Amino acid sequence: MAGFIGIIVAVRVRLDGLPPMQLTGFLQTSMGALGFSLLPDFVFGLGVENELAWQLLCGALGLYHLYIYAFFLSHHPDLKNMPPFQWVIAIASIPVIAAKLLAGAGLFKAYAPDIFHLGLLWLLGVSIFFFTQVLMNDPKE
Repeated sequence: MAGFIGIIVAVRVRLDGLPPMQLTGFLQTSMGALGFSLLPDFVFGLGVENELAWQLLCGALGLYHLYIYAFFLSHHPDLKNMPPFQWVIAIASIPVIAAKLLAGAGLFKAYAPDIFHLGLLWLLGVSIFFFTQVLMNDPKE
C-alpha cells in the first residue's frame, strides 16, 4: 500500500486533468494483481485440495477481471474514440477472461495454475499500461 500511495503522490502534479478512468483502471488492475498474487498462500493454507484450490482461484480471478472489464467499458466516455491500443487490450482481454472462467468451471484443470499466472501477468501488464498513461499525461493539453 505504501508503494501505491508513494506512486500517486509522486505523480500528483500529472493528475490534474487526468481522466478518472485512467486512474481507476490503474488502481483496479494493480490492486487486483497484488491481491490475487497473495491469495494462493491463503487458499492453500486452508488445506484446500490442490486442484480445487486452483479452480477456485481461477474462477475468482476471472470474475474480478470480468467485473473490471465491464466497469471500464460501461464507464468509458466514448468507446468510438478509444485509442487503438486500448481497443487491442479490450479485445485481447476476452480470451484471457474466458480462459480463467473456464478453468474456474473445471475445464483445463491441468493448466489452471498456468492460467491463473497468465491472468496475474495480464493484470500487471494492463496496470503498467495505465500507469504509463498517468506518467505521460500532459495537464496542459
